[in-house]
Amino acid sequence: SVMLSTALSVVLFVGCLVCAFMLPTIVDLMIEPRDAVSATAVSATGKIVILALSYTALAVVICADVLMFVLLKNVRQSKVFTQPSVFLVRGVSWCCLLLSALFICLGFYFTLAFYVAFFIAFLALCLRVVKNVLEDATAIKSENDLTV
Repeated sequence: SVMLSTALSVVLFVGCLVCAFMLPTIVDLMIEPRDAVSATAVSATGKIVILALSYTALAVVICADVLMFVLLKNVRQSKVFTQPSVFLVRGVSWCCLLLSALFICLGFYFTLAFYVAFFIAFLALCLRVVKNVLEDATAIKSENDLTV
C-alpha cells in the first residue's frame, strides 16, 4: 500500500510538471465563449489572472505532493509517530487551505471552482484532525519511550 501510494505520488508529480507546460492551452480551452462553465466573459486581464492563479495552485499542489512523498518515506522507515511526520501532515493541510483560497478566487471566473474550494477546505479540515490525532499519538509514544 505504501509503495502504491509512493508510485501515485510520483505519477502526480510528473503529471503536474506536464501540466505546467500545458497550462496556457488548458486555460485557453476553459475560457472559450462556448464553455458553459465560465461565469462571465473573460478579458485579457482576466486570462492573466486565471493563469497566475492556476500556476500558483499548481505550485501548491507540487509542494503538497513533495510533502506527502517525504511522509511516505517516513512511513516506510517506520518513523510515523514523530514530530517531522506531524509537521508534514500540517504542511499538507496548509497547502489544502491555500488551494481552497485560490479556488475561491477562481470561482469569480468559473462558478464550479466555488464547489471545488469547498471540498478542498473539507479535506484540509480532515487533515487537521488527522494531524491533531498524530500529534497526540506522538506525544504518548514519546512519553512511553521515556518510561521504558
